[in-house]
Amino acid sequence: MSIYKRMMDRAANGGVQIDTFLDEPSGVRCGEELRGSVILKGGHSETQVTRIWFQLLAEFACEKDKQIVKENGVIYRYMFETNISIAPGEEKNIPFRFQIPFSTPLSIGTTNIWLETEADVEMAPNRNDRDVVRIMPPPIVGAFFEAVGLLGLRLNEVSLLHVPHLRPDFPFVQEFEFKPRLPSALDEIEVYYIAESRDRVDFYIEIDRRSKGMLGLLEEAFDWDERCIKVTLTSEDIGDPDRLADHLARTFLPYLGR
Repeated sequence: MSIYKRMMDRAANGGVQIDTFLDEPSGVRCGEELRGSVILKGGHSETQVTRIWFQLLAEFACEKDKQIVKENGVIYRYMFETNISIAPGEEKNIPFRFQIPFSTPLSIGTTNIWLETEADVEMAPNRNDRDVVRIMPPPIVGAFFEAVGLLGLRLNEVSLLHVPHLRPDFPFVQEFEFKPRLPSALDEIEVYYIAESRDRVDFYIEIDRRSKGMLGLLEEAFDWDERCIKVTLTSEDIGDPDRLADHLARTFLPYLGR
């Protein structure tokens, strides 16, 4: 939190400050718990904090007026009741923990995820803090990326898209574009996945998309276009990168020429 922001906080509500500290600043995997503590420090008057909100946010791409624009949006939101009083100069440490959902976007490429912590302060504007959170892939997704790399493909671009008409319950899809490292008849493959648990992930893959717009894969995924492949992996499929790469190669064989 900047010095200027701290000064504005003090002027706004008697000086209550909020700082969030993560137990694992190096990152957390989807499906695991994000743990940390919120430090509340009182100012020059007693203050009541009724609840604390935690929001995971990200910058995503969406279509408006036939153009792709970038906006910030809430990925998930959590709330903890507190109802505590903070005396002038008093400091209170409030531990927290909550699970990062399996469908949370990954901190890869230009996708940045951050945690915004907001305290509801009685009779005053809400106080907030912001911290970058590194979201890492669950094991099955990490194994898929490794296997794709063994097939000679490199990650070229990552996009976080807002597509509410495909998934109303969670309107974000992260798209991964892979290109061959060496000259090839294959132009690219584009992938997104849906993970509902630790033990199963559905990957939707489109091969050699040459003339589609940015949202082409997402618009056609459930129409089962002949270039769209669905690959389901379970925890039993990972553990041997070469074996998984061979499995994917057999799936991609008509397109990869391997």
